[in-house]
Amino acid sequence: MNLESAFQTYRPISRKVLRRLAYDGLIAFPLSEADQCLMSALCRIWTSEWYVSQMNKAFRLDKRAVMLAFPEFGKIDRYVLSSYLNLKPHEKLSVRKVAERIRKYFHLEYSEDEIKRIRQIAYNLRRKSRGSARKQLILQFAMLQEAYEDKEGKHLSNFPSNKLSLNKEI
Repeated sequence: MNLESAFQTYRPISRKVLRRLAYDGLIAFPLSEADQCLMSALCRIWTSEWYVSQMNKAFRLDKRAVMLAFPEFGKIDRYVLSSYLNLKPHEKLSVRKVAERIRKYFHLEYSEDEIKRIRQIAYNLRRKSRGSARKQLILQFAMLQEAYEDKEGKHLSNFPSNKLSLNKEI
């Protein structure tokens, strides 16, 4: 079974996840019988709210909130977001400094434009909420966003990468 037919057969597993499973060596294309059994099991697990909620308990609350609110954010994106969300009032953090930290700790170059975009999301969140209520706001926004998209069949993102935008009012 090739990638496209696997995508059609094992929904809601996305093409991106299928490619990552293959990249990590967990499956191989064309899918063998064993790979198809694994995919069937994964599909059953990932469509069960109970299993998903139990698996999510392994993550800290703040990480769960960010993963739910920003599902397309990777490790570096989450690092940038948390760097700006965790600033004390009136504290400043330059884009250049964040880029330097990413180079130092993650050993890669990261676009300053992308850092600015994520910084703006963090500033929008900080403006709407202060302190520990911020995490609850992130969770509530993610749930409202998902409910709105499901009901209206619309997407509220201003970004081509399909990441959530918090520029719109809740």
